[in-house]
Amino acid sequence: MSSSSDKKTPPRFQQIVAALRADILDGSLAEHNALPSERALAEQYAVSRMTARRALESVEAEGLAYAKGRRGRFVSPQRLLYDISKTVSFAASTNGIDLKIDLIDAKTTTASAALGSQLAIPAGEPIFEYTRLFRSRQHPVFLETEYVIASRVPNFFAHDLRQSTSKLMETAYGIFAYSGDIAICLRSLAADEAKYLEMAPNQAGIELAQIINDASGTAFCLGRQIWRGELAKFTAHAILNP
Repeated sequence: MSSSSDKKTPPRFQQIVAALRADILDGSLAEHNALPSERALAEQYAVSRMTARRALESVEAEGLAYAKGRRGRFVSPQRLLYDISKTVSFAASTNGIDLKIDLIDAKTTTASAALGSQLAIPAGEPIFEYTRLFRSRQHPVFLETEYVIASRVPNFFAHDLRQSTSKLMETAYGIFAYSGDIAICLRSLAADEAKYLEMAPNQAGIELAQIINDASGTAFCLGRQIWRGELAKFTAHAILNP
């Protein structure tokens, strides 16, 4: 017969991961708090720096932490849920997380041939283009650029864009988002995107692009969002063989 003393003790690596995971999930390590450094973990658990680094990378891979350049790793907030079965230009569900919006840029321009093709309008037609940064507790979550057909929303920039533009279009212009075509991909960040999201250039982010249509099926807006991957969760509902 085997005794309790015969049971194998989990490897140090797993012990560290389990301890960090427990501290994060029970709130001992609060959102955006720094995780212990590799050196601190190595000393605490009497392991190598490499083992400590692997443990931290594992916690990050679970989505429980995010890296901030050379400043270390921090506890991820509760993930924002974007339901891609509903087409909106704002996070569909924030799970109680308070989102703040910073307007980065807003300008009137004209549709390129590519943009005109996507929105089914002639190249050169006036477009409102604006970029916004979405934050949770002052920490960047995603960067969004939207292109709206100017003739559909006259004097659009007279409104405060630090709000849900879907709701703004409904209340001010009677335009309701009814359907959309959505594409999601993993790509490296451009230098300006990395700056706003406080990530390293060329680090991977999640891009969500969507063409939004009204009830008649006519496109009126194209939006592109680039997310910090560890802060996003995307869901969809599939109907097979209708």
